[in-house]
Parts: sequence; C-alpha cells; structure tokens
Amino acid sequence: MHYVELEKDLLHHNDKIAEHLKKNMDDHGIFVLNLMSAPGAGKTSILEAVLPQLAEKYRIAVIEGDMQGSADADRLKKLDIETYQINTHSLCHLEASMVERMMAGINLHDIDCIIIENVGNLVCPADFYLGEDKILMAVSVAEGHDKPHKYPVMFSKADMILLNKIDLLEHTNFDKAVFSEQVRKLNTRAEILEVSARRGDNMDRVVHFIEHGIEHKKGHQTKHNH
Repeated sequence: MHYVELEKDLLHHNDKIAEHLKKNMDDHGIFVLNLMSAPGAGKTSILEAVLPQLAEKYRIAVIEGDMQGSADADRLKKLDIETYQINTHSLCHLEASMVERMMAGINLHDIDCIIIENVGNLVCPADFYLGEDKILMAVSVAEGHDKPHKYPVMFSKADMILLNKIDLLEHTNFDKAVFSEQVRKLNTRAEILEVSARRGDNMDRVVHFIEHGIEHKKGHQTKHNH
C-alpha cells in the first residue's frame, strides 16, 4: 500500500513538471517528440536516417537518454546535430525533472524541434510524461510479435509505431498479422509503419510525420501569439 502511494506521488510530481515543460515548449512553438523502444530496436539508427533530411529545413536538438555512456549521442553529433546527453545511472527511464534541467542549457529561441531519445526499456519510460507532443515507438521484428501483449502501456500510448528491421523479416518467425491484431486491441489510432533504418524503407514517411508535428506546432504558436 505504501509503495502504491509513493508511486502515485512520484508520478504526480513528475506530471506537474512535465506540464510546465509543455507550456514552455508551446510558448516557444517547439515540437517535442518522445522516441521510445526496447534496447536494440534501432532508435538511434532511425534518427541517423531521418535527421539529415529534417536538418535541411528545421533546427533540431536531440536529448539522448542512457543509463551510462554517450555512444548514441556521439553517433548523432557526427551529423552536426545539437545533442545533449542525460545519464540516468540506476534509473531505467527519463523523468521530467531531468529533461527540465537539461533544457535550461538549450537556447530555445533557436530550436524548432526537440527529439528525446528515451532510455531503451519497454516498461518504465511509458509511465513518465515528459511534456512531449507525440510519442514515436520503435519495435524490431527480432523482438517477437508478442510484445504488445506483454507491454501494453507503451503500445497504447504511441502515436506512431515503427516496425523496424523489416529487411530481416524472413530470418525471423515474426507474425505481422498477430502483431497488428495485438496493437489494435490496445491502440486504434496509431499508424503501424514497416521500416528499415538500415535500408531506408519508409524513412520518408517518418520524416513527414515529424515535419507535420513541427508545422502544426508552429501554427499553434502563431495563433497563440495573435
């Protein structure tokens, strides 16, 4: 009972900070995307595939969440993308307070979009709101088609689900029909998009999804200022 109350208090405190973050991003017209997946699903590879095209039109910053190290952030810095590292150490997720502290060092007047690459985990990150506008979730065919049934919270919250590493499908026993059926029982609005970050399959549609979010947010800011 005490554990349940403590968790409720923790999430309530997190949500209050996240709502403050959301208002700040709304005021600046910045689109915030929370990218989540299990470890190894290909989050960083997906970003490597879409960021160069996005950076031609928009000012993008990435907040990279890892338990330790900066390997993924170092990969993105090679693309000349403004990248900020958060190491959570023992925590398996990012919290709004961590993002808030990091954003204090970002010149928000020079940013159109912030992409938060969350810690690789299918459980904890789904519980912690970070003030994002949209959730992009990646899952690879190598993980198995039963993941929506096992980890329903994240699948239910996603705005777009990327079925990554589709180029490896023939080497797995992944059943797309079963996967889609399980997702639809949890989430009827999210688009399920088959992609390959390595081969480039449907990366243009991921770019379009992010572009639409950026332009929508800019329009929202213009109306708000008027």
